[in-house]
Amino acid sequence: MSHQHIQSAIAEYAQAYERLQRLQESMPSIPGGDQKTGCIGEYYAYLYLLSLHDEKLLSYGSHSEKGWDIKIALNKPQRIQVKTVSAFSKTRTISPIHKGWDELYIIYLSKNLQPEGFWIIKDKTIFGTKHKITSAKCRNPNKTKTGSAIIPFGENRITELRAALERATNA
Repeated sequence: MSHQHIQSAIAEYAQAYERLQRLQESMPSIPGGDQKTGCIGEYYAYLYLLSLHDEKLLSYGSHSEKGWDIKIALNKPQRIQVKTVSAFSKTRTISPIHKGWDELYIIYLSKNLQPEGFWIIKDKTIFGTKHKITSAKCRNPNKTKTGSAIIPFGENRITELRAALERATNA
């Protein structure tokens, strides 16, 4: 592979990055931010929640919020933290998981950035006495014995997530 191929790939990536950035600035359904993989995961989580709740009940947290990413304005507000790992990650390491959520969504993306794994964790006792969990590993959707034992992954709910994405795309 030549330097020309590398430069061409960088230029194509920049164009896609810019398109995504413009959408982040103009569409409330995808959060802003520089970490595009995380933004894509949060967008997928938002569409999942949109299949369960009215859009006016959903809002993204600010970048200073460490414990949650999306809030559902119910009588008792619910806070969702979203962690996204892609197949590009050789280690499948999840960014630090902070306290403050009611549900933790872990999303695994293929190299095409399409969801292959979707787990909803409700057990907040995983923290023990800690305020955050670091270096946890995401489960490989094709190998159920993988992923950090501290996280009770349970069933891969990818069918539910894909159905929500399809409904939103066809709406």
